[in-house]
Amino acid sequence: MSSPGDAESIVAAWKSRLVTLADNPGYVFLDTPQELIDSHRARLTTFGGCGESELEAVELRIGARFPEIFREYLLRMGEHCGDLFRGSDRAGISGFDRLREDAREIVEDAGGAWRLPPDAAVILTHQGYTFDYLRATGGFDGPVLRWSDGKPDEDTQVSPTFTGYVDAQIRLMEHNNRGTRDGGGYYLTLYPGGGGRQVRPARNSGDRPLGHR
Repeated sequence: MSSPGDAESIVAAWKSRLVTLADNPGYVFLDTPQELIDSHRARLTTFGGCGESELEAVELRIGARFPEIFREYLLRMGEHCGDLFRGSDRAGISGFDRLREDAREIVEDAGGAWRLPPDAAVILTHQGYTFDYLRATGGFDGPVLRWSDGKPDEDTQVSPTFTGYVDAQIRLMEHNNRGTRDGGGYYLTLYPGGGGRQVRPARNSGDRPLGHR
């Protein structure tokens, strides 16, 4: 049987893998001020969560306890999780009510009869048509479910555990990073006012940005 100690080591391993990705990017900065480079890396390697009292207050309000691994995630990286879940709207305990309300609106807009369970924590929403959530069922781990407007009257299990769900996200990031690096990488320019530009040389050009480091 897993223990809270296992939860700590699992979450610590997630953070370590994300830092390794940040330390071995598939790009080379071009025409980018050092302060922007530094802030970019800080974003990728900053992790932080909520306080125990904040988490317990939410659990008391919904009348149930989240699985231990999800609690550890919320406590250690629920608020700041590096580049994990990039491209989706996500939040920890500080955004618990906001994401639930966003999920309700997504379902209502689709006209579905399905309703979000009262003990659900929405992990993320994506582009206004789908969201993933986990229920406060106690124990060590629990399944992650997904609702999408393509099937408005039901949800679907996307992972039997939150551990597997996060691991799959990081494995995809690692796979994509390997592919980019194997292809020679690309140039990344960040702008002081926000935003940036990627330049990917044609494969037959012989230009391999990672080789210029």
